Amino acid sequence: MDIENETMEALLAQQAAVSKKLADKEIAWVKVIQVSQEEVLVDIGEKRDGIVPRSEFDQPPAAGQRIPVVLAGSRRDGSATLSYKRAQAQLGWQNAVKAFNEKVRVRGQVRSSIKGGFLVDVGGVTGFLPASLSDLRPVRSPQRMIGMGVRCYIIELNQDKKQVVLSRKAVLEEEAAKRRTRILSELKVGQVCVGRIVKAGPLGLTVDIGGVEGFVRAADIAWGAQKSSHERGTKLKVKVLAKPMAANANSEGRQGEPAAVGTALLLGIKQLTSNPADAIRKKYPPKTAIQGKVLEAGAAGVKIFLDAKISAVCPPAETDPDAPCKAGDRISCVVTGINPDTFDLVVSINKFNEIRDRKKVAQYLKAPPPLTLGQLLSPQEEDKP
Repeated sequence: MDIENETMEALLAQQAAVSKKLADKEIAWVKVIQVSQEEVLVDIGEKRDGIVPRSEFDQPPAAGQRIPVVLAGSRRDGSATLSYKRAQAQLGWQNAVKAFNEKVRVRGQVRSSIKGGFLVDVGGVTGFLPASLSDLRPVRSPQRMIGMGVRCYIIELNQDKKQVVLSRKAVLEEEAAKRRTRILSELKVGQVCVGRIVKAGPLGLTVDIGGVEGFVRAADIAWGAQKSSHERGTKLKVKVLAKPMAANANSEGRQGEPAAVGTALLLGIKQLTSNPADAIRKKYPPKTAIQGKVLEAGAAGVKIFLDAKISAVCPPAETDPDAPCKAGDRISCVVTGINPDTFDLVVSINKFNEIRDRKKVAQYLKAPPPLTLGQLLSPQEEDKP
């Protein structure tokens, strides 16, 4: 058999295969011959033409292009009426079944917003994307998603009803997990980062750092008992205090607090500045004797003014009940510590008095100096007035 006859046989076999597929209502790939305003003419072999309504195409194909079709009917002139949309739907369904079985992602486009979610076109198949599975967080403006290209997993598939349920959230969670792993591997304890507050509560702040969420405990927001106002969406700098040792870095306990320190990315805000208590301790170390002016005295103790920035408080138990203080008095006391919440010095009037009294007693009990040689030789001189 020569090459020409071999080619002719292959062509005839191909045309026969197309005819059989069309007759069996299966998908056949055919070549576009001509495109007019109303129709797309395709070659289906056996000296017959097929007609596809141009309205079935979002963008009409070009002459010579191969497209999938299925038989929809026939005309009186013998030409076949074909459907491109039905073929696309069948191909889409086949791909959807394969993607579902193999657990791979599919691409789609959001067509409309309906009650409870969205309708998404996935290769010719209309799938339902529940609102709860459309994003990592609740979608506040559903209209913004219309026309958006999305990547999803098919989580439910009903072959009889040709129904598909999608999850975009599963894809986003996978991407977030990969991004989290990469970022956490690059983060170092002590590193300063810029983040955005995604949640604020009484136990602290949840801050997003490039796709990784960390937690700022209430005690790490500000030094002392300062009340700081932080709102959702605010940008701020944070310092990495501890990295998670477990994979579930974003696990949370009650009311948004990390389940355990070892599984959380812990961040700090106050650690970006020095502790004010350190400077105060340096200036007024423990056991330092100080003097100040009494600002007020009462059941809570004695508040003492030292300078424009620092005050001292003497607890009631450390005041002298026999010498009560009043506002305006100058008073001496001894530093015993510092209040970490108010940064007031904690002082004791009693300890100062004890030290002062011990010094007086020691001075009184101090032995007299030994007599000199002159005093020993001339004791009478010492007795003269």
